[in-house]
Amino acid sequence: MNRPIRFGIIGSGWRAEMYRKLAHLLPQQFQVTGVLIRNPAKYQQLIDKWNLTVYSSIERLAAESDFVVLAVSKTAAASLLLELAALQVPVLAETPTASRPAEYELLRSSAIDFPLIQIAEQYPLLPHHQARTAYIQAGHLGEVGHVQVSVAHGYHGISLIRKWLSITGTACEITARRLEVPIMDFSYRGREAEDDLKTEQQDIAIMVFPSGKSAVLDFTRSQYFSPLRTNRVLIRGSHGEIRDNEIIRRLGTEETEYMNISRIQGGQEGSLESLSLHELRAGQLSLFQNPFHPSPLSDEEIGIGQALLNMSSFLHTGISAYSLADALIDIRLSFAVDEAITLGSTITLQDEIRPAK
Repeated sequence: MNRPIRFGIIGSGWRAEMYRKLAHLLPQQFQVTGVLIRNPAKYQQLIDKWNLTVYSSIERLAAESDFVVLAVSKTAAASLLLELAALQVPVLAETPTASRPAEYELLRSSAIDFPLIQIAEQYPLLPHHQARTAYIQAGHLGEVGHVQVSVAHGYHGISLIRKWLSITGTACEITARRLEVPIMDFSYRGREAEDDLKTEQQDIAIMVFPSGKSAVLDFTRSQYFSPLRTNRVLIRGSHGEIRDNEIIRRLGTEETEYMNISRIQGGQEGSLESLSLHELRAGQLSLFQNPFHPSPLSDEEIGIGQALLNMSSFLHTGISAYSLADALIDIRLSFAVDEAITLGSTITLQDEIRPAK
């Protein structure tokens, strides 16, 4: 049996907690070697809970690990990435890698010099998104020319747009608006809801790429927390389309196929298995198989686990799953959406950076 993937963690927030939890649930696959925390005394309860070894230097943590996970605040990420790159430490960095245009420019100018950095962009790795990607890459939709994504904000949503349209650069024309819409209050993260009407912001961007491919990015923050706001996906190809989990495609001049992406899951009705995802299927096609079955993980946890597997594979094969350059493209396009909203006019970008091969 292969040994677990060993990784250290820099950071102590809620995102770092997810990596610790995942290693606890899957000890045969992942092992946390230790943590680097700015103020260990402040987090003594956390250290005791997870029986963590605390390191005082990046070098010592890296020496005990296959790679380190950088899970710090967005304002601290860019400077720490530069430090890790200078030390030649393999790193899987949480998003975003740059929170301001100045940080983007700093990282962009040196991205080619950071070959050991991968980014943990989890959205393309969530099971249903992986299934949609697999269906597209198998050629069943023909040429995909338009997508509409309403599942995540900014660079997260843009990462899905680029994945499904096979866009590799920043060249794009963007028109965007920020709207205000009413919504009833809701509870989230321990906050109790009030029984009254609130106002929230909805960002809508139309993106047109030089190839003629296009996308709509549509998101409101309550989609992360409120049962009143659901996610939506539309992927249109020359031979059919995917609408959420419904698939329509042309089989012949007079024949059309209709299918659903179905979730095959244990622990339901009379099943005595754990409540764990087996796979996602569309008819006879297996589009996604869960590498962590039968562990009872959420889709978000499956995505994070897949990012860890991808990082380990990258270190062995050199094949990048989502590089720093990829992340910077998505961040630059996200900045452009914000700029288009602020200015109230169309923004046109040229190619500034391309992903590593």
